[in-house]
Amino acid sequence: MKILKFILPAALAFCFSGCLDINENVDIRKDGSGQLTMDVDLSQMVDMLQTYMGKDELAKKGMQKMDTTILLSSIVDTSSGLSEDKKAILRPGRVHIKLDMDAKVFTVHSMFPFTSLENLQKLYALKNDGSLGNAKLLGSLGGDAGGGPSPGDFDQFNSIFDFTCKDGLLSKKLNKEKFDALKNDPQLAQMKQASQMGMEINYTTSLSLTRPVKKVENPLAKLSDDKKTVTIKFNLIDVLEHPEQFEYTISY
Repeated sequence: MKILKFILPAALAFCFSGCLDINENVDIRKDGSGQLTMDVDLSQMVDMLQTYMGKDELAKKGMQKMDTTILLSSIVDTSSGLSEDKKAILRPGRVHIKLDMDAKVFTVHSMFPFTSLENLQKLYALKNDGSLGNAKLLGSLGGDAGGGPSPGDFDQFNSIFDFTCKDGLLSKKLNKEKFDALKNDPQLAQMKQASQMGMEINYTTSLSLTRPVKKVENPLAKLSDDKKTVTIKFNLIDVLEHPEQFEYTISY
């Protein structure tokens, strides 16, 4: 299970030669419960990994074929870096990793149930502070104690936004102080260089609500026919130059 130890340092190298697909889905039920899911498709990374490490070496590290589900309860309960409140929010979650080098399939599916809109907001807070990132949350699987965001943790882009949710309202607003701090991160220069070389992180956010949307503030937003689902698609790298374009306010 030390796969992440090798994925994380390789991820940035891959970024310079390809693209990633990330799908974020929020499904809210009438009682305020629901689930947040994240799907990351790294299949285009397979060839790069084989070049980066070699097929035989990957096989030795157990990275030839994998189809496994990780229950976060088995990780958070032994973590010394998470408070009891954070553990309670994360404990029901799970992560499914599917890897098949021969079939060139590499996907990561994460699912986080929540019991209320208040807990959904807490989930986003954890997501944005790096607690749901691979390096910190799954560090024990990769032989690493964890830490801040790594090249494989793209939530550092989302961390510059403040997420608010309550019945009838969802919003994501730019936090200028956090954005200014990100601009001083040495990794930002690398990401800007990658964007100039054609890197793309295709990020899709889908928000399924309990009632039809009354108003949505974001020019990229698309409504479903029943007006209960909002979908926003963008290249996450564009956040580096125009973060205000990725704010939204949804009234429903």
